[in-house]
Amino acid sequence: MAKYRWYKNGRIYVKSRDMERSSIFDITQEYFDDHIGHQTHYDGEELNLYNTNITSLRKLETVEGWLTLNYSKLTSLENLKSVGDNLQLGDTNITSLGNLKHVGGRLGLVGTNLTSLGKLEHVGRHIYCTRDSDTHKLLMNSKFKDIVYT
Repeated sequence: MAKYRWYKNGRIYVKSRDMERSSIFDITQEYFDDHIGHQTHYDGEELNLYNTNITSLRKLETVEGWLTLNYSKLTSLENLKSVGDNLQLGDTNITSLGNLKHVGGRLGLVGTNLTSLGKLEHVGRHIYCTRDSDTHKLLMNSKFKDIVYT
């Protein structure tokens, strides 16, 4: 088992590569802006922003690994174009996938109400959503209908 550490910057708790807990709950927009949001490319295995107060992904265009945004305060994916593995957007207020073109793994949309798939061209595995939701209806009328699971 890996060793775990917390790094503390003032009142901001930051996830190290080997963090004891599985999710970040105390990361702020300011910390994200200073350490990740100014980059266009994030090449880590996972960027976990589950249940954070992040409201903007800023310049971020590509995440090489997983991107978890469930329960985040985001309303837009802004400049995001590609996620190399799974993308989880469950229970967010995001209504459009915007500039997103590529998801290499699964796309989790449970609890969302998308009105637009934006520029989405490719999903590598399955799309998960809530049956009979606006998102489900949208997907059933798209080229992705064969990979949708509820």
